[in-house]
Amino acid sequence: YHKQNRDYEAFISIYDELLEDDPNNLEYLEAYIDALLHIGDYERMIEKLDVYEENIGVNEYISLQKIEIYNLLEKKDEILNEIEKLSAAYPYNTHYMAMLAEAYMQNGRKKDAFPLYLKVKQLDPGNPYINISLMEYYQGQGDIDKAFEEFILSIKNKNLDYNTKAKIYEYWFEDKDGSENTAKEAEQAGRAFIETHPDKEIGYYIIGTVHFNNEIFDKAQEYYLDAIARDSSNFMSWYQLIFTDTELNMPHTLYKHTKTAMRFYPEQPIFYLFNGLALIDKKEHEEAIKVFERGRKMSADKKLTASFDTYIADIYHELGNKEKMYEYYDRVLRNDPENLYVLNNYAYFLSEEGKRLDEALKMSAITIEKEPKNTTYLDTYAWILYKLERYKDAKKWMEKVLSYEKLPQGIYYEHYGDILYKLGDTDKAVHNWKKAKRRGNTSEFIDHKIKDEK
Repeated sequence: YHKQNRDYEAFISIYDELLEDDPNNLEYLEAYIDALLHIGDYERMIEKLDVYEENIGVNEYISLQKIEIYNLLEKKDEILNEIEKLSAAYPYNTHYMAMLAEAYMQNGRKKDAFPLYLKVKQLDPGNPYINISLMEYYQGQGDIDKAFEEFILSIKNKNLDYNTKAKIYEYWFEDKDGSENTAKEAEQAGRAFIETHPDKEIGYYIIGTVHFNNEIFDKAQEYYLDAIARDSSNFMSWYQLIFTDTELNMPHTLYKHTKTAMRFYPEQPIFYLFNGLALIDKKEHEEAIKVFERGRKMSADKKLTASFDTYIADIYHELGNKEKMYEYYDRVLRNDPENLYVLNNYAYFLSEEGKRLDEALKMSAITIEKEPKNTTYLDTYAWILYKLERYKDAKKWMEKVLSYEKLPQGIYYEHYGDILYKLGDTDKAVHNWKKAKRRGNTSEFIDHKIKDEK
């Protein structure tokens, strides 16, 4: 009645009388211990569990209950004593050995833990967690070679579940650099995964990434495709694959892969971005604009949105639609006001048309402030000054271009010649136009300038 009404104090008072007459009655003890648990009287629980243990002997169920209580009471020594007692009662039980080794590790007794770990490995080499325990022990001792050996064995251990292995892999490489040794370790881990779990994607993804980082892109592509064949929903495999396709300069393959990735991840804008780039390579500009527009709507990142708008603007430039090009450049600068590529292009195209030159100069000034030795940006700045008829200033900046650039393009010499001509130095102007002609990459008027000397 008291128990049903959760009046455990009254329940315990009755069982105090029952146990007084029959202190070793296991049924009474079990009910009593349960009631003490409900009221949180842990000290008396330990007393009664000891009595219970005296009657039936050392037992895992009782020991674990005591350990749980000692944990609540933060009695570390008692926890250790309890595990030692349990292990001593069952000297060949590797589970208890491992528990004791872990307890020793937690109490800073690493020397006592190590022989127990080795004994567990000897008696039960398939123990799912022994390799992880030894890996952590060797790491603590600074023996990284031994730790790595156990790390690989943990991946190969068929009794350790796959998800734990994946977490162990992440743990091992968490703070690793991109050194050659790290790459070798990753490759060994990847091959161990493929050997033990050939049906899972992780091993193939790891090897693919090793090849990608070593710039062996054809091999990387092969392994990423193997990974996707085993798990086509893995985002990172698709993500790496499209970058590999880009490195291999395979627009048709990139188009095919991004098209498939978009089906699996219809709300991931990155796949739309690369699909659009593949379409640009295929000269399908109108379709590329549609794909970019869809992708930009899904983008929550201002820089990524700016990338979509930049590519759309570049397509409109290719199509000769300058108004649309400027519209999208304006969109870029709203999201990424210091986008140097767009600032430079925007400023240069305005200068070519002779429009909004003061605005163009301000844009160009930002680029050379950020990258004062970038000759492309300096050339734009000089050319805008030329268009503003500030020829002396233009000459000064153009001379910087020619001093910074080891092999100046023909257009740089042509621009310099134009500036010199406006300053009245025709001989030097013609000399630079001739240089420009030899270098190539000039305007369509270069031959006329040289012939007419103007």
